Amino acid sequence: MRLIDFWHIARRRWMIIVACTLLCPLAILGYSASQPTTYQSSSRLYVTMATGTSVNDVYQGGLAAQQRVTSYVNLVNSSNVAQRVIDALSLPLTVGELQSKIHASFPPATALLDITVTDSSAEGAKMLTDAVVAELRTLVGQLETIQADAAPAARVSVVDPAAVPTTATGPSTTRLLALGLLAGLALGCVAALVRDRTDRRLRTSNQLEDVVTVPVLAIVDVGEPGANGEVRRLRARLSRAMGGIRGTTTMLTSLSARSQPDITVDLSKSFADAGRQVVVIDADTSGHGISKYSGLEADPGLAELLRTTLPPIEALSTYSIPGISVLCLGSVDEQTCDLLASDRFAEILGILRAKFDHVIIDTAPIATAAGALSVSAFCDATVAVVELGNTTSPEVLGALSTFEQGGSGLIGVVAVSRRPSRSFSKVFHRSESRHRAAHVIADINADSVVTYDREPAPCSPGEPANR
Repeated sequence: MRLIDFWHIARRRWMIIVACTLLCPLAILGYSASQPTTYQSSSRLYVTMATGTSVNDVYQGGLAAQQRVTSYVNLVNSSNVAQRVIDALSLPLTVGELQSKIHASFPPATALLDITVTDSSAEGAKMLTDAVVAELRTLVGQLETIQADAAPAARVSVVDPAAVPTTATGPSTTRLLALGLLAGLALGCVAALVRDRTDRRLRTSNQLEDVVTVPVLAIVDVGEPGANGEVRRLRARLSRAMGGIRGTTTMLTSLSARSQPDITVDLSKSFADAGRQVVVIDADTSGHGISKYSGLEADPGLAELLRTTLPPIEALSTYSIPGISVLCLGSVDEQTCDLLASDRFAEILGILRAKFDHVIIDTAPIATAAGALSVSAFCDATVAVVELGNTTSPEVLGALSTFEQGGSGLIGVVAVSRRPSRSFSKVFHRSESRHRAAHVIADINADSVVTYDREPAPCSPGEPANR
């Protein structure tokens, strides 16, 4: 992967990175706060041997003291010393519990012995350290005395007595926060990379092109300045694909999980702006088609026309945009979806085709209802809409497979990007749009075509495709 690919992943998955970066320090601080507060008190001892006064005797005594220190380390942690301290202080502890509080060490090649004792209170740590030192010195005196009336061969002296600790032990809070931030950032980057690799959602038009077997006719960035130009581009391609014949029928359906009625409205408006008379039929039996989108209500609607012999012209509603009429869905029942494949529906289309320049049919997503397959058989062209960012490649492949089995006249797909509400995502969305958009647009008339900075793949014989 290139460095720019990691940057794109970070922009797409920034919430995962931020969450991990914040949660790890909080988790570490929470764990640290849950641990009991402890204090440590230390004392340093010096081991000497009884020797002569000559230089050689002193040297030999120093070597012997260094050898004794290694044994005294184990002696400090012995059960004998621990039991003596418990008896002397009347502690409510077992020998093992006290041994776990005592730590002994020595600097290499020295006769020094360091004893550190940990306790839940500062005064208790000092008291235990003094008691351990006292019992060790007593035990050493007993062990190093050869004769009852003789001086011990070795002696342990206190160099640095234990003091009451002023601060609790444990790592620095600042250090914990720094380590937590670094660990969280690393974990967030790994989690973002894994999430991005396992995410099957289509986010760019290039990813969509790699999945679909039909050309991408347009990329509509809803809410962006170039959206109208892309819709004009779609209009021009549809006009050429159908030879500019009056009374053509185009069906729009969604390969995503939800309906896309706004794209139907935009395409109808584009045809109306070019001086064409357009009728939009709401055949979205899911109930989320143009009727709900525009707030139009009509009785009778398409569902009633399919069950009766009423003339369809009388059921049309006038849309707010001049040149557009709407045949609303009406009251759907169990038979409505089946009646979309009936001769009655073909009759309704024939009447509307004779009166209008373009008939645009809005149907339910192919994954929601089977009405799109039935309607496509009566249409001159079928266009599928894919919402980028919310549609996975298996969903698109499954819908395309259904279309291929049904033998529909699918001529291409329209990629739709919607502006996210989060400000960071908005910045990314605009950057992505600028990255994939072409920079030479000529939308001067109704049949204008956008020219791009690299050669596109063919849409149909003799038809340039989208980027």
